[in-house]
Parts: sequence; C-alpha cells; structure tokens
Amino acid sequence: MIFIVSGPARDVRTSMHALELAHRPLPEALALGPALLARAAREAVPQIAASLVTGPAVVLGAVQRAGRVVDLGRAASAGVSVLRRSTTGCAAWIGGEGLVFTVALPHVASLFADATPRTLLNRNVRAFLKGFSRAGAMAHYFGRDFISLRQRPAVLLGFDVTPEGAVLIEAFAGDDEPPSLPEEVQSHEERALDRWLGKEPAALSEVLPGADPEDIAHAVLQGFAERVQMERVELALDLDELDEGRFQRIHDPRDPVPEGLVVGSPVPVPIGWIEAAAEPFGRPEGQRLWVGGDVLAPRWALERIAARVRNAAGEGDALGDIPLEGATVADLLQAVGVAVGEAG
Repeated sequence: MIFIVSGPARDVRTSMHALELAHRPLPEALALGPALLARAAREAVPQIAASLVTGPAVVLGAVQRAGRVVDLGRAASAGVSVLRRSTTGCAAWIGGEGLVFTVALPHVASLFADATPRTLLNRNVRAFLKGFSRAGAMAHYFGRDFISLRQRPAVLLGFDVTPEGAVLIEAFAGDDEPPSLPEEVQSHEERALDRWLGKEPAALSEVLPGADPEDIAHAVLQGFAERVQMERVELALDLDELDEGRFQRIHDPRDPVPEGLVVGSPVPVPIGWIEAAAEPFGRPEGQRLWVGGDVLAPRWALERIAARVRNAAGEGDALGDIPLEGATVADLLQAVGVAVGEAG
C-alpha cells in the first residue's frame, strides 16, 4: 500500500519506507530498532514502524543499570518482564496493551532540514506531535524525554545515533496504563526521582477515551507522514533481519555494567542519574571504564567519554557536536571521576 500526501516540493527525499502496523511480541518490536537503523543507513531512506505490544513489562533505556531502576525480585514475583531497548533514556512501562513507534533516519536532518545534533528531538518530534494531534489528542513537547497529550506526559522518547550519523528514535505509549513505572517495581533510587516534572502521566485511554489503539496508531502514522510531506511506502520485513536475542529478559541487577567493574555513586542530573563504573586498581592508561544512566546520548559517545578519562593526553577523543539531553558532558565526566576515585 502507498499512502500519498500532497504538498509543496521539498529539498529532501519524498518517501519513507514503512512496515505494516502489526501486533508484535515486545522483543520483536524492540529488535526493529537496530534492523530499521541498518536499513536507513544502507538505503539512505527514512524508515518507520508501529507495533502493538502487550505487557506487563519494563523497557529499560540502553545504558540504565537494571538494579538502580527496577526491583528485579518484585518484578519477577509480579510476572513483569524487564527488557532493554537500543535507545538511551529512561525506562518505559507497558502495563497491558501499548504502542511502540520506531523511526530510523539516514541522518538527523532527513525529515526536517533545520534539525541538528543538538536539536535532534526538538525538531524531529514535530512529526509525532502532528500524528498524535491527528489521533485526537493535542500534543506538545516541552523538552526532556516525553510528549504530553492534553497537558499530561503520555509518550516516552529515546534515541541513539551511530558514529556515521544515522538516527534511531523510539516512542512508547501505554493504552490502559501510563508509561510511568508502578511504584511496586521501582527501586529505592527510582522512587526518589520526579521523572515527569510534577505532572501525572496518562494512558492513551485517558486522553482518548473509547479510541482503539490500532486506530490511534494508524492516525499517528498518517499525521507523521503529513507533517514531513512524504509518501509512506509500505514494505515487508525479512525476519532474518531481526536479532531478538539482544532483547530478552534481564535478571542481573548489574546489567549492562561489564563484569569486574566497581559501580560508583550516582551523580544527580536534571533527567535523573548518571552512573559510571571502573576497574579497581587499574592503570589509568588501560583502566576499563563504563558510563551510563538516564541521559539521552549516542552510545558510542558515552564510550568515547569513558575513554577520554583514560586518555590523559586528550588525543583522538573529540566528540564534536553530539546530541545530548538531560545532562552535560561535564556531568558524565564527573560520574566517571567518582567511579575511578571510589574504585581505588
């Protein structure tokens, strides 16, 4: 099926590739992220997909330490799966039925010519705002990592960027329950945070009462295409492109911290916490380090920031103009410094 949107000519590609809306197991929906990202980079064409998924599940950001966000024992007792996605940012909750939108771009300005690494979400979220507004809920983006529907946080965002500049954006919304983690599965550290700037998150059924999630998804996709003035050309997906093995249940509270590293005290930032870990008694020039947390940032950049601490000469560690939301490079370096100091 081809969905054509009329509009003035634009100095960008005029089509995007789309997967048909489908009910998908959550690991499959999450595996679409890297698969579509690879397609976008290879074909130089934007990719989009929407998936209907079911919980109960916590979907951790790519570099959140599991035990700092979730009480894994309580989650297991409650039958809640804890999974991890490809994009960075904060955890999303899928209580019953929910929607996952996956957008992969060849570069940050594929949809909007004025988008830059520093405005990655601010510019590209425009298409989602049009989509959810088309579905019947006035949508706004006030910064940070969520879209508000009728003035209530309702859609959690995450992103990743490859070293070559291809962009992956994921959006999570719950139909019957909001995307905020229930208190009974939160860790002590997570309960201490105000993730939503004092607002009460909402489920889609609260802001769009009586609407079917499938109809909402179709409306969002249609509004998205209208906003970017592109044809939506639906293509099939070869299941061999999906690596669901990366998206299975998490049982280790240290995940994804590499084995043998000591986790330092977390550093508070506007979006939540930044954490780092260091190899104990390692030599500065070869000490293994890890940095993660709630920040929205390219995973490769976080690895480069950890390497910067090892590289006292500062050679070859330039980050350039990277997308960064919820924290600063100085915050990340501070967390690494704390971990190095506490590791001894």
